[in-house]
Amino acid sequence: MIGFYDLPTEELAERLLKSVGTQTWPPIHKAISFAQERHAGQKRKCGSEFVGHPLRVALWIHEVAKKTDANLLCAALLHDIVEDTKTTLDEIEDHFGPVVEELVRALTLPDLAEGQSKYERNMKGFEGLRWAGRDAQLLRSADRLDNLKTMSKGFSEQRKVEYLRESKEGLLPLTLAVNTAIYHELDQAIKEREAEYSV
Repeated sequence: MIGFYDLPTEELAERLLKSVGTQTWPPIHKAISFAQERHAGQKRKCGSEFVGHPLRVALWIHEVAKKTDANLLCAALLHDIVEDTKTTLDEIEDHFGPVVEELVRALTLPDLAEGQSKYERNMKGFEGLRWAGRDAQLLRSADRLDNLKTMSKGFSEQRKVEYLRESKEGLLPLTLAVNTAIYHELDQAIKEREAEYSV
C-alpha cells in the first residue's frame, strides 16, 4: 500500500500539488478545484467522498506509473466528471484544452443500451480502448485499480464476479503493454479480490 487510502481528500490534493506545482499547462491545480466543485456532495458506493477517487487515480498515475504530463493528470482528475455531473465535454475543452477533452471522452461510458449488461458495455469499452491510445489505456487502468481497492461495499455478489472477470480478461492485457508498474498493481488487486470473494 502506498498510503493513498488513509488520507482525507484535502491531503490527497496537497500531496499531488506539492509534487507537480501550480505552473503546469493545462493547470493541474485548477483541475483539482474543478473536480472538487463539480463532485461536491457526491459519495461513492463505498460511502466515501467521491472526489477522493479522481485524486487517487491521478496519484497512481503520477507516483506509481511515474507520469508527469499535465494533460494526463488533468484528465485523471476529471475522468468521471461528464459521466457523473452535468459538466459537458465542451466545458472541459474550454477550461483545459482539446487533449484533456479527448481523454475524458475516451473514459466516459455510454448509457446502457436496452438489454445490455454493465459487463457487456464495459468489455466493449475495453475493446474500444485499443484504438484510444496509451494515455487513455493507462487512465482506465488506474481508474479500475482504485475501484478494485475500494469495491468492498456497494457491489452485488454477481457484479463483483463480473467486475473481476472484466478486469482480468478485458483490461489487464491492455495494461501490460502500457505500464509495467500499474500492471503489477492491478494484477495484485485482482488476485486479492478473487481470494476475498472466492472467485
